[in-house]
Amino acid sequence: MRQPLLVFGLVSAASATVFEAINFPLGAMIGPIVAVACLAHFTGINQKPGVDAHHFAILLIGIALGSQVTPDIVDRIQLWPVSLLIMIICMVLILWLVGKLNQQLLNLDRISAHMAAAPGNLSSALAVTEHYGGALSQVAVYQSLRLAFLTLIVPVLFVVPEQVETVFVFTQSDFVSWIIVLPIAWTVTGVLRYLKITTPGLIIGIFGGAFLSLSGLIQLNTPPSFISLAMLLFGWRIGIDIIGQGLGVLLRTLPPAALSTLVAVGLAMVGSFAVNQLLGFPFVDAALAFMPGGFQVMPVVALEAGADGLYVTTHHLIRVLAMGVCIPLFASYWSRS
Repeated sequence: MRQPLLVFGLVSAASATVFEAINFPLGAMIGPIVAVACLAHFTGINQKPGVDAHHFAILLIGIALGSQVTPDIVDRIQLWPVSLLIMIICMVLILWLVGKLNQQLLNLDRISAHMAAAPGNLSSALAVTEHYGGALSQVAVYQSLRLAFLTLIVPVLFVVPEQVETVFVFTQSDFVSWIIVLPIAWTVTGVLRYLKITTPGLIIGIFGGAFLSLSGLIQLNTPPSFISLAMLLFGWRIGIDIIGQGLGVLLRTLPPAALSTLVAVGLAMVGSFAVNQLLGFPFVDAALAFMPGGFQVMPVVALEAGADGLYVTTHHLIRVLAMGVCIPLFASYWSRS
């Protein structure tokens, strides 16, 4: 395979087209996950999209989310702090309880079992596992499988495929708007990347899209093809990450990872139900916001499901940041007890 990047890109595009054609929920992302994983397994080549492509996809999603911001945002966010607190409590419970379950199911040491259960901030979980001499490869495999389960199952539960879909790239006015906005947003994203800011595309996209929406300077309508492109790139990357762990290891870890992921989702659903009943947030919004993983996937699902994408994205950002604080603290305790 002389040009693996081109081949993997074409396979991703073809599989995305097929899955969209059969109205599979989030087919533009699920198709590449399946096709790319199979291609990587049979060829032995793990070709991801470039880093720039990944950041560009996140920028597109960020702009789409920011464009949803309306003047009533102040009223909408007043109860977010309470919802965020409940979400953090749920994530801590998942970290502890699913970690204990993993000790039994995966026969792991205490640190590795809890790091495998960590609902967010994979880099911190892997760093802690390595620091304390844990089972790094098993934690990575488990986390990959958890993301795979959430990516494959959640769209089927929450996204209703459109029977009649309007496919377009731009209207004339949208074309002019995007020609102006996209290069500026990409340039500023590059600056934040240079400064090593986390998720720069998402930050610039959301704040830039929100500013334009609230100011009325430009009304950005994100073309469906842009969302599909972002989903394609996410699916391609996820497929490579999953199969890169090794098929044999994945198959052995599959049953216990599925069970513990189910428990984690169950705990998250309890929290989202509480938010729905106590604070009045739509259950779909709360459920997507409380999912224990899929930071890049859940905002896309929110866009497709008609949920509040900004609410969902904010919760996932805080989830990742909170786990970045909790993981080292709890790991220190677990290592001594």
